Amino acid sequence: MSIFEYDKEEEERKLRKAEFEAGEQSGIQKGIQKGIQEGIQEGKELKTKEIVNSLLQDGMGIEKIAALLKISKEHVLELAGRSKNL
Repeated sequence: MSIFEYDKEEEERKLRKAEFEAGEQSGIQKGIQKGIQEGIQEGKELKTKEIVNSLLQDGMGIEKIAALLKISKEHVLELAGRSKNL
């Protein structure tokens, strides 16, 4: 085959390979971004839990903590590790 001959199957194979590799990189980037976002959210939740527990130890009421942090009373209890029946 000379350099002027066109091999359609070979060109299609190269194109599919390039598309696959580009899609794979895009998927990896999306996965990394999702992992970062989940890590940020987890960190925020951990910090909120620390704040809730600190305020409870200082004697602040659940209702006041919920209002201050703009979360539900149930979420305050959950973060504090307490039963909703208290």
